[in-house]
Amino acid sequence: MNIDKFIAQRKKLGYSQSELAKGICTQATISKFENNGKMISTKILTQLCNRLGLSLSDLFPNAEVDRQRLFAKLEEIGFNLVTSEYQLVLTELATISEATLTDNNLKMEYLFIKGFALALSKTNPADAIFCFDQILNGLDEAHRTIYSQLAYVGLGIAYDRQADINRARFYFEKVPNKLRLTTVDAKANIWKTMCMLFYTGEFYGQQAEVATSNPLLEQVIDLGSQNHVTYYVARAQYQLAENYVHAGRPQAQLAEILADATAFAKFNRNQKLLDKITRLKEQLSS
Repeated sequence: MNIDKFIAQRKKLGYSQSELAKGICTQATISKFENNGKMISTKILTQLCNRLGLSLSDLFPNAEVDRQRLFAKLEEIGFNLVTSEYQLVLTELATISEATLTDNNLKMEYLFIKGFALALSKTNPADAIFCFDQILNGLDEAHRTIYSQLAYVGLGIAYDRQADINRARFYFEKVPNKLRLTTVDAKANIWKTMCMLFYTGEFYGQQAEVATSNPLLEQVIDLGSQNHVTYYVARAQYQLAENYVHAGRPQAQLAEILADATAFAKFNRNQKLLDKITRLKEQLSS
């Protein structure tokens, strides 16, 4: 650990130990850290670094490598949301200690994935809502990151899965305006944006509001095509098929979009969606 860098930055900014400690810890805690290398909690050290304009990676040479590795692991776990493996997501998240989430983006990635898995699996709606509340009213109070937008969608899902349609609608109605502020140049943001579009489109489709649902689902498919990714494409096509049934579209259009949904579901190894497609085909042929 590079304690000398911590001390140099404190002195550069003109903080005494007691001034730096104010509202965070005791002056003795900082003294023991600087003079004896006595380790302090990650929470306190993070707050002190924030006050000094440092990150934990400035003090720990390998911290950024560890952060990137953990973020990649969370991204890998999050992909299971695409294929509806919600219990697998929760099982894998349980192997991660929250103490290792050393910055706000890591914490928000973890909370977003956990909140979605809890909401979608109906495992614990209250815990799901608390995950999103920590983002909106703690880690991103200014609502400047994509995680706040994901939290709005997550809250919509949580209330929808509890059949509280009015509250779900309150949050889903925020999404189109929020998405206009979203940058989708990074691959991580592409799948998250497609996630938000899909669940919002699915909600309106299930409310038989196909004029609102269809453009959102079509945007999912367009984003997938433009960026050569398949996240949520199969599920968007399936929901479009259900919308087409409701709107009385011709059988030829239904057959075409279900064929596409089947192909992408097979590509993503999404057996749950393949089963839903089979049931819809049987319903249409009966």
